[in-house]
Amino acid sequence: MTEIEIIKFERKRRISEYIGAIVANAVLLFVLNSLYGWKVPFLTESYKNCLWAIDISLISAIAANFVFIFFDRHWFKYFLQIFTSAASFVALYVIHSVFPFEFTSHVWYLGLKIFLIVAMVMTGVSVIYNIIRTIIPYKSGN
Repeated sequence: MTEIEIIKFERKRRISEYIGAIVANAVLLFVLNSLYGWKVPFLTESYKNCLWAIDISLISAIAANFVFIFFDRHWFKYFLQIFTSAASFVALYVIHSVFPFEFTSHVWYLGLKIFLIVAMVMTGVSVIYNIIRTIIPYKSGN
């Protein structure tokens, strides 16, 4: 393969990844908005109070991946990922604060609480990382 063929192949691969991410997030958006109507036994009425944050997080990811199909420079991807990561953080925080779950076992309650806290910390680190990568890009030719 020539260098041009490799570049074209990598571009097609990235586009397919963006399209895959759009589809996956759209499916998640549908499923998470349908869960309460499906009478999932461990969800409480307060789950509806979390949907706005979940929707913003997933819609921002869909929008960012759509934009990346057409423009996927590294610095721009880091810049948009600041907002998608921040939206994810807000969604996790709202879910943690409202905690619309009711479990019969205390282990599930505690495990999910810990998972949400760890996920918030990791997402917060992602926001900081993306800010740094946007301000101080590495030299890669992109």
